[in-house]
Amino acid sequence: MSKALLSLGANTPDKKQRLADAMSAIAQIAHIENQTPIYETAAEGSVATLPYANALMLIETSAEYEALRATFKQWERNAGRTPESKAQGLIPLDIDIVVWDEQVIKERDMEFEYMKLGMKLLKEK
Repeated sequence: MSKALLSLGANTPDKKQRLADAMSAIAQIAHIENQTPIYETAAEGSVATLPYANALMLIETSAEYEALRATFKQWERNAGRTPESKAQGLIPLDIDIVVWDEQVIKERDMEFEYMKLGMKLLKEK
């Protein structure tokens, strides 16, 4: 079993529902060890200007990293995420594996305020 820290985000009008649905779907394929509530932050590090809904999830999974990453990328596409939507700053769903088995995969993400706030919220639970 592997452990992963996931970062979820969306900035479309239905962003909170999109994250709630994604979190429920993740709970169907992995054991949830901890998760934050959905919280809002300003856009950071992208062309997006709309505020984001965010959530972090700490999961345990039997899936391999690449398979899980591919699943999440497919879910993003199914939600309507395209290169064009990203270029316009519209992110209907973003699911990133930030940490995999204690190895930080996305170091840059760890510096963003949305991640710092999410980590604080995880520790409070």
